[in-house]
Amino acid sequence: MFNPIKMDLYRMFRMKSLYIIWIVLAAAILFSTYLSWELSKYEPEASQESSYTQEMPQETGDGETEGNPVALGMDIVLPTQPGEEITLFDQIYANLQGKFVALFLLIFTVLFSAADINSGYIKNIGGQVRDRSGLILSRAAALFVFTFLTMALNLIVQIICQRIFFGKLLWGDAAQFWTYMGVQTVLHYALVLIGMALAVILKSNVISMTLCVCLTMNLLVIIYSAIDKVLEKLGADGFHLIEHTVTGKIALFPMEAGVKESLLAVGTAVVFGTLAAALTCGVFRRRDV
Repeated sequence: MFNPIKMDLYRMFRMKSLYIIWIVLAAAILFSTYLSWELSKYEPEASQESSYTQEMPQETGDGETEGNPVALGMDIVLPTQPGEEITLFDQIYANLQGKFVALFLLIFTVLFSAADINSGYIKNIGGQVRDRSGLILSRAAALFVFTFLTMALNLIVQIICQRIFFGKLLWGDAAQFWTYMGVQTVLHYALVLIGMALAVILKSNVISMTLCVCLTMNLLVIIYSAIDKVLEKLGADGFHLIEHTVTGKIALFPMEAGVKESLLAVGTAVVFGTLAAALTCGVFRRRDV
């Protein structure tokens, strides 16, 4: 098992697209932090609402619920209140909940997962292993390393940008910050496994990439809303499908999450990630490579 993992890690770090994506991600973080610094010097103006939002109920500390809109498209909004200083936590939260980092993760996931399939290299090694599902698991292990390194890169670059533009580094609440980072890393890895499943099963970079972009752009919210209306007519009043999906958890996971919210988010990631990996293994095991 270790040899396929070493092979996939070697293949991953030899791909030029890995470093291109990391460079573009770093440049995008630099630009977004610059914009945040520029906007922080002006009085806040009323933001325009998206043309389509779906109100999601989110539990408050008093046991009540409040609406949390999920906008169609990539919606990156700082949670900083007027008059407050922008912290590192604010910047990280805005980029992660808006699925800004997830987009870069999924782009490389599709390229990496389908590279040896499209090139035909998989035929050379597919017949030499006893169980071909091991090749998928090794790919998943390599993508975990990629996810962890990308999240670490996102954090390090954001720290540097905060120092450059704001002249100081305000972390925010440390305990809540690391809890948020940990849970979001698990959720993003589950999304990466879903992206890997799409790439391997569909064997088409174009279709897989399109579906992954739809996931990060909240385009499936329209479908979720339609399903919610059907379920509401069947008696499931107050049920919102997006709350039980990986992308929904990424978007709706709060900065000040409690233990219950964190466990539910991790549980959702484990269930979807396991199902995606198992489905990919099953399809790949039976496919004629």
